Amino acid sequence: MLNNIKKTIAYARRNGVSSAIIAAAERIHDQTSDNYEFVPTSEEHLEKQSKWYRSILNDSGKSKKLPYISILVPCYNTDKDFFKEMVDSVRNQTYGKWELILAEAPVIKEKDGKKVTLYPLAKIIEKYTAYDGRIRYLRLKSNDGISANTNAALDIAKGDYIALLDHDDYITPDALCEIAIAAIKNYPKLIYSDEDKCDAAGKRFFQHHKKNPFNPDMFLSNNYICHFTAVRSDIMFQKRFRPEFDGAQDYDLFLRSIGETMWARDFYRQVVHIPKVLYHWRSHDNSTSANPQSKTYAYEAGRLAVYDFMKSYGIQCTVEDLKHVGFYRVEYSGDIFADRKDLGAIGGRIVNRKGTITGGNYRDNGRVRFENLPKGYSGGIQHRAVLQQDTDAVDIRCMKVRPQLYDLYEEIFGIPYVDTLEDSNISLGDIGTEEEIREKSIRFGKAVRDRGFRVLWDPKYETTVL
Repeated sequence: MLNNIKKTIAYARRNGVSSAIIAAAERIHDQTSDNYEFVPTSEEHLEKQSKWYRSILNDSGKSKKLPYISILVPCYNTDKDFFKEMVDSVRNQTYGKWELILAEAPVIKEKDGKKVTLYPLAKIIEKYTAYDGRIRYLRLKSNDGISANTNAALDIAKGDYIALLDHDDYITPDALCEIAIAAIKNYPKLIYSDEDKCDAAGKRFFQHHKKNPFNPDMFLSNNYICHFTAVRSDIMFQKRFRPEFDGAQDYDLFLRSIGETMWARDFYRQVVHIPKVLYHWRSHDNSTSANPQSKTYAYEAGRLAVYDFMKSYGIQCTVEDLKHVGFYRVEYSGDIFADRKDLGAIGGRIVNRKGTITGGNYRDNGRVRFENLPKGYSGGIQHRAVLQQDTDAVDIRCMKVRPQLYDLYEEIFGIPYVDTLEDSNISLGDIGTEEEIREKSIRFGKAVRDRGFRVLWDPKYETTVL
C-alpha cells in the first residue's frame, strides 16, 4: 500500500494531478480484475522432460545437439535465504547441461577504524560447489558495477547460450529445458519467456507478464523482454555489457544483440518467445519490482540505450520519456520512411466522441486492439495502449503510406492517396460504411506486409469519429 501511494505521488509530480487520478483509477480497475494464479508445471510433465533429457544425453549421436547453458548471477550483499532459493531453483531443473556462475562482489565495512573486505556468501557457495561441480564461484576483487561484474562472469562462461538471473529471484523447474528446446529448434539469437512477480516469501504470485511475441517497435518503447532471457554466446562475447548503461544494461545488450534483426522481415525466427512463466521476480522492499522509483537512474539509462541503438543505424530521432517510468517514445526527426526502410504504413488510433478507442490498431481477424478502452488509460500494467508497436493493419482515416505503395492504396481504397496521419480533417470522400472502412484497412495492411513492409501503429496520432 505504501509503495502504491509513493508511486502515485511521484506520478503526479511528473505528469500532473489529473493524469495521476486517471492512472490510479486504471490501476484500481486492473487490480480488482486481476485473478491471476500461477499454476506450476505438473510433476508428470517435469518427469517427461527429465526422461527426454536423459534419453538424448545417453545417445552419443544426439547429445551434441543439447545446448550448454551458462547462467550468470552477479551477487552483492545478497539476502542469504533469497540466494539459496535462487541456487536451488537452478539445481532442481529437469535439464542438466548447465553451469551456474556466481560472481560475488565484496562488501566493504569499517571495523576498528580499518576497512574490512567481506564475502558474505562464500561459505554458502563453497558448500554448493563441494557437491555440484556445475556451480562455479568467482570472487571479484572489487564491486565495479553490475555490467563489469557480469562481464567478469561472462569471461569464464563456457555455454552455447548465456542466461541471466538476478541474485534474489528464481526460475521454474522447467525453465532451462524450455530454453534448450527453443535453442535446438531454431538456434535463435535470443530466447525469452513470460514472467510474474512473487512476494518476499516466494509464496504469492501476481502481475503475470504475459508477453507479446517479439514486436520490434514495442521493444523500442520498453524492455518488455526482461526475464527469463538467454542470448547466444557468440553474440554475448562480442557485444558484452557496457558500464555506461548500468541500470539498463540488459536492455542495451538485448538491443545490440538483436541488431539488424530489428529491421529484418524474418525477425521472428531470430527472437523466440516462450509463452510460459519461467521466471519469478521477487518483490521486496529494496527491489525495483516493488518500487520502480528505487532505480530511477535505470530508466534514464534505458532511454539513452534506445537512442544509442537508433543512432548506430543512422536514424535521426529523439527518444522521449512517456508518463510511466521506463517507457519511451521514438520521435523521428527526418523522413521516417527514409530512415525506416522496413515500414510501409503508419497509423494512429480512432476514438469516438466519448473518448473511447474504436479502431486504428487492427488484427488480421478484424478485431480491434484496445477496443472500448478510454483514451486516457494506458492499457494495463505494461501500458501497451500508449506504445508504438508493429501491427497487422491501421485505419485509412489516420494513416500515412510509403510513396512506393500509393498504387496499392488506390487499388484497395478506390481513391487517390491522402495523408490523414498529420491532418485528420482532410476529406476522404465516400469510402464506405464503418465495416467497409475496417475491412479495406485490414486488406491494405495485409497487402503492405505481403510486399515485405511492416505496419506501425503510433497512438500519438488520433482521429475522432462520430
